[in-house]
Amino acid sequence: MFDDEFFEEWLDSQAQKVMNQVASGQGISSDQMMILMLKAQTNHFAHLDIDLRSEMKALREDMDKRSEQMDKRFDQLTSRMDHFMVWSFATTLTVGCIVIAAIKFL
Repeated sequence: MFDDEFFEEWLDSQAQKVMNQVASGQGISSDQMMILMLKAQTNHFAHLDIDLRSEMKALREDMDKRSEQMDKRFDQLTSRMDHFMVWSFATTLTVGCIVIAAIKFL
């Protein structure tokens, strides 16, 4: 398998050699120019990766916040349904007792 660390070290050293050559005023070949382009691309990809990871982290945090809000709303709805069920049961029981009492006394 290809070792990224080995490749990065090689590319860094080759790019540094080419940059030293440019700094000394010497011309560079097409192959050396390709090394610089490759180094620029790997740097660009590294920055894109960092940006993407930070955006994904922000998105995940946003989704977690929304999930917490939905959990709170679901808990509120469940509480309201429980209260309604208690009220409904108490009302049904009261009406049933009134009907039974009315039947007994009539």
